Amino acid sequence: MRKSTFVIIGLTLTYAIYVYPVTVLLHLILNFKIFQKHFLFATIILSISSLWCLRTERYQPLVKKVVHYTMGVGFIAFFTVNPALAISYFEPDSKFYIGIIATVLILLACVLSLKNGRDVKVKKLFFESKKIDRRLNFAFISDVHLGSNPRSHLEKICNEVMLLNVDYLLIGGDLFDTSSFQAHDLEPFLKLECPIYFVTGNHEYYVDGYKEKLEQLQQYNISILDNEVVSLSSINLVGISDNQSIEKQIQITNELVTAGMYNLLLVHKPSIWEKVSQNVDLVLSGHTHKGQIFPFNLFVRLKFKNVYGLFEDGGNRLYVSSGSGTWGPRMRLGTQNEILKISIQPI
Repeated sequence: MRKSTFVIIGLTLTYAIYVYPVTVLLHLILNFKIFQKHFLFATIILSISSLWCLRTERYQPLVKKVVHYTMGVGFIAFFTVNPALAISYFEPDSKFYIGIIATVLILLACVLSLKNGRDVKVKKLFFESKKIDRRLNFAFISDVHLGSNPRSHLEKICNEVMLLNVDYLLIGGDLFDTSSFQAHDLEPFLKLECPIYFVTGNHEYYVDGYKEKLEQLQQYNISILDNEVVSLSSINLVGISDNQSIEKQIQITNELVTAGMYNLLLVHKPSIWEKVSQNVDLVLSGHTHKGQIFPFNLFVRLKFKNVYGLFEDGGNRLYVSSGSGTWGPRMRLGTQNEILKISIQPI
């Protein structure tokens, strides 16, 4: 039963992303029938071929890129061809032109998403607190996804951080995401003169030999906060690891906060904020990517109440980053890679 469900889901997704958009465009432009037997056969062949190639180490890097980018293009195409198809039913005489317009829109959206997937923007936030005795500047990045993204992307991020003149760099998890990641890819961090603090995300734990890779981070000026706390002047920095239940994260957070200090919580997912907001002045999270490719953010909202941006509860705040990199295809539509500069100063 479980295998059958997996097969059905796999075939459905393969058809929806890789086959269906093509069939609709052929229908609009060349008047093909949308549902034909050979399209079903194509879906089965694509599913089997992708699975076989992904299990073959020799072809894995190339196949992953092909699968990821066609996934991104297919996702954009799926949400473009459906409105086009609906319009064609009301304007059947314009079906050809509707198909051409849909094709052009898909191409333009893909080009824009590829550009967005490589750019990095800086966003600045300023906070005041009576608990602070002097101004401190932080840079916050998350979801760099080295592996899905090349070392050159991290170099771009570090070059931007150097220009921000911050006291500390905070990393909110998912720094790397594949076994192809090598520790020397972290060398750009050595250019930074500020201390770096890191908490794990979910993707680190998916990587073969992740314990060894995490241990290597200290060679690149990166301190891991594994359910630990460090005092930075009057700021109490709490770091919570991702590989534990939400209940455990809440418990550890409440144990590590210090009354009277400015408590800054670094945790990969924004799930626990509402349960700890009364004890924590600022929570920094990532994970959601703001959906990465519109309209996927609408689906992300089904799981996470706080998908992106700054949220407040009284005087306490949560910021959910869209991430500094991409997962899968290096594509973003309606979102951007970002570095956050946070300045916290006394009132």
